[in-house]
Amino acid sequence: MSSKLDLSLSEDRTEIHMKVLEQDNQPAVDIALSLEDVTRLIQVLGQCRETMLEGRELPTIEGATFAPVTRTKWALQPEASTDGSVLAFQHPAFGPVGLVLPPADADRLMHGLQMHQQMRQQQGAARGRLN
Repeated sequence: MSSKLDLSLSEDRTEIHMKVLEQDNQPAVDIALSLEDVTRLIQVLGQCRETMLEGRELPTIEGATFAPVTRTKWALQPEASTDGSVLAFQHPAFGPVGLVLPPADADRLMHGLQMHQQMRQQQGAARGRLN
C-alpha cells in the first residue's frame, strides 16, 4: 500500500502543508509543518533511511550527482572515539550535518586542501603575469 503526498510552501514561507491524498476511500489529510517540524521530519526520515541501508555496502561517491552547499556555517572538532575529527556544517536542506573523519581520512582531506590551495596560488600568480 502506498500513499501519495502533496507538499506546498505557504506564501509567507513559514510552513509547509503536507497533504496525504485520498486513497482507498479514505479522506485526504492536510498537515501544517513549521520549520522545526520539517527539520525533525527530515532527521527522522534520514534515520529511517540509514536503518534501511544497514548491512548494505555504501555506494561509491565517484560519479554521484549532488548539490554542493555554498552558504553554510561549519565547525571542526576532535572526535574522541576514533581519534579523528568531526566536520559539522549547517546544510540548508537537511539542517545540521556531521561527518566523522578517522585520522587517515583527515590526513587525506588535509592533503587535498593543501593541493587546492597551491592551485589557487598558482592561478593567481598566472593571472598577474603579462604575456
